[in-house]
Amino acid sequence: MTTFGRRSGGGRRRAARESLPLIAVFTTLTRSHSAELVDISPMGARLQGSELPGDGEEEVVLCVDRVRAFGRVVWASGDEFAMVFDDPLDDEYVDALRAKVRSTQGLSADMRLALDVWSGGSPR
Repeated sequence: MTTFGRRSGGGRRRAARESLPLIAVFTTLTRSHSAELVDISPMGARLQGSELPGDGEEEVVLCVDRVRAFGRVVWASGDEFAMVFDDPLDDEYVDALRAKVRSTQGLSADMRLALDVWSGGSPR
């Protein structure tokens, strides 16, 4: 599965998703962990990694670049989970993440993580 939900054709989504392979940090009530941000829209995001929160059981704070979004897990399966944001993201934040993806295209996940840490981000 490369995206969650439907991009077109009668699905419930009101906001377009953008594919964004960025390193993100999600924080629950009990821990912080890094994962790869796979999709994002103003309404929610999908992440991929290990040690992810369970389906519907946890509130999550997503931190990627300068974006901080509060939300909750709406589904989890295998090494992926999706979250819906409590408040929609401003388009400027989604656009900033898209610009970051363009600037790191072709880099491995390890190189993107190193770039995030070097530029002041946090891996965990």
